[in-house]
Amino acid sequence: MNVYDFDNTIYDGESVVDFYFFLMKKNIRLAAILPKVLYMLIRYKRCLISVDEMIDCASQYSRRMIEMFGTLDDIVKEFWDKNEHKIKKFYLKNQKDDDVILSANSDFILNEICRRIGVNNLLCSHMDEKNGEITRLCFHKKKVDIFKETFPDAQIDEFYTDSMNDRPMFKLANHVYIVKGNVIKEVQI
Repeated sequence: MNVYDFDNTIYDGESVVDFYFFLMKKNIRLAAILPKVLYMLIRYKRCLISVDEMIDCASQYSRRMIEMFGTLDDIVKEFWDKNEHKIKKFYLKNQKDDDVILSANSDFILNEICRRIGVNNLLCSHMDEKNGEITRLCFHKKKVDIFKETFPDAQIDEFYTDSMNDRPMFKLANHVYIVKGNVIKEVQI
């Protein structure tokens, strides 16, 4: 079994940020929270954000989207119509039926793309689409808990990520790869 982070690993970029800018083109009022979104993204990339801060920020962002757009199903499909090409070729070439996508990103964004590219195992954060609350955050050490809860006896052959936020997952894998752009390097554990 191979396990992949999503953003900046098999997706070229941060899909949450791309989705935010996609929505901002539809309603410029979303620009009001841009400074906070960018600040939290920088802290996330530098491994300086707590789980509680991630939940709070993501919930605020999600509530604002629901207030402005209501149901997001059609918007998410439109987003992936425009951005599906950003799935990296290395992943599509190496994809297997038992692959797992393990992401801090939310199911409301990832369900559609996983359906499109044929990924059956998605473990990610969960957002209540009625009120925008993040009810499960798949981040840092929580990724290990969620993975073990779902696949208690599984052995990870290869784990791919772009982020040191995923260090807790490293010890579960036989091989760990860091993905930077289109460069993939094995990390010695």
